[in-house]
Amino acid sequence: MTSFLSKFHSRRDQLRSQLCIGIDPELEKLPKVCLESKSPLVHFSETIIRYTHPFAVSWKPNIAFFERLGAEGYFALEHMVHLMKEVSPEVPIVMDAKRGDLANTAKEYAKYFFQTLKVDALTVNPYMGRDSLEPYLDLGGYLFVLGLTSNPSSRDLQKLKTEGSGLYFYEEVSDQMAKLSETYPGQIGLVVGGTHPSEIQSLRKRHRDLCFLIPGFGAQGGDLESILNASGKEALINSSRGITLSTLTENYGEVSKKKAEEVHLQMNQLFS
Repeated sequence: MTSFLSKFHSRRDQLRSQLCIGIDPELEKLPKVCLESKSPLVHFSETIIRYTHPFAVSWKPNIAFFERLGAEGYFALEHMVHLMKEVSPEVPIVMDAKRGDLANTAKEYAKYFFQTLKVDALTVNPYMGRDSLEPYLDLGGYLFVLGLTSNPSSRDLQKLKTEGSGLYFYEEVSDQMAKLSETYPGQIGLVVGGTHPSEIQSLRKRHRDLCFLIPGFGAQGGDLESILNASGKEALINSSRGITLSTLTENYGEVSKKKAEEVHLQMNQLFS
């Protein structure tokens, strides 16, 4: 079992929750106290981690919000990852980067995320096929592969019917990932948007053992009880803005802690 899965299962069962806390520090939406600091992203992420870690089954930082600031952003990203490991080493880190490129390029991404940063899991785009995923897997990394995403235009490609099988494209992707997981057991999961509870349920019936990463709960409108009923326990359910960017006040850390605790208690009551 990968480090990611062992950490996830242990933390899930300990907290009786499946809450993944996303950290998406959009600069324009940060509290004033962060913007006035020397390093706004460091200030923000440090506060969120220290206040909300008791309720985190997993962390999911989105790299885009750091990359936009260049070297300063990468400093903040790496500082945040180190702090996560220091404050909550038992909580797995899923880096949301959605990488997808040729194998020789993927190999370099893989080394950065799994050898330099040493995160536990990474989101990837499977559009270029198996050989674009194998470099990550060969390093022992855990991948959450984009399946059916929560954005409105996901249907443009993901719900096209494939010739021959008659499956939707996202179903074909899920089947191919399940097959790939036979070669790399315990290293592959699926990203499935929380705005698609019926599709989550059908994918769960199709792939009982794959771990799902489910964004779209909270700010994007997914219903928690419906998601949990459809996905079962082998799933992380992500909330980002609804927890971390719910206020611009100076006590945003305390507010985020309260929001995280509220979601935790909801999940705890529904956990079976």
